[in-house]
Amino acid sequence: MFEISGNDISSLGDADLRSLVFRLAGAELRAKGYPISCVTAGGDQDAADGGLDVRVECPTDITNPDFVPRRLTGFQVKKPDMSAAAIRDEMRPKGVLRDVIKELADASGAYVIVSA
Repeated sequence: MFEISGNDISSLGDADLRSLVFRLAGAELRAKGYPISCVTAGGDQDAADGGLDVRVECPTDITNPDFVPRRLTGFQVKKPDMSAAAIRDEMRPKGVLRDVIKELADASGAYVIVSA
């Protein structure tokens, strides 16, 4: 067994941090019997597209969830540490909730910002 410190996480670049989130989500789902195809990641990490960096779509609710809180979960990965105001602006640019977050909320999903 090995230990990972906060400094280890902080030293990751954007792409590596997204890859870590993808792998952690995949490991949890595999351990619970879901196919790895329930987890997707893609697109340009730095694109200002309002999209998600990692998406989880499981056919059923996750029993005893841990890293992935809901069967529909969207992860937004941001390298810089984010203040509360920055998180609010990320979720609600110009005061308007992003469509992808609204869609997750309407489906009882979860939106998670991972910030190193």
